[in-house]
Amino acid sequence: MTFVGIVGARKYTDRQSVIDFVNMLPIDSIVVTSLCKGVCTWAGSAAKLRGLQVKIYSPNLNNARGKYEIVQRYYQRNRQLISACDVVHAFISKEAGFTGGTKFEVEYATSLGKMVFLHWENSIV
Repeated sequence: MTFVGIVGARKYTDRQSVIDFVNMLPIDSIVVTSLCKGVCTWAGSAAKLRGLQVKIYSPNLNNARGKYEIVQRYYQRNRQLISACDVVHAFISKEAGFTGGTKFEVEYATSLGKMVFLHWENSIV
């Protein structure tokens, strides 16, 4: 059983590549992701359709005051999500590149010594 983190840029548009990736995972994989629009919701839906276990991480926004505190809670969620994974697959947007929360997740995973794979949109790199 492997906990497979699937994260990605909201501007990533190649939905089918995410679905194809999930469909190639071993049947005993547990998909670890969030409810963010795009990559994460596509991965979660595809995994459920395939009968894989899915573990969803959401930020705790209770009593959050102001944009700064909300952003910090999303980064805390990202740390929890990445910590729960054995391996991380990050889908990087052609339009937005390697930025924001996805960049943070990849860097955090690397700092924890996790194996990380980058999937660049419309690329075989």
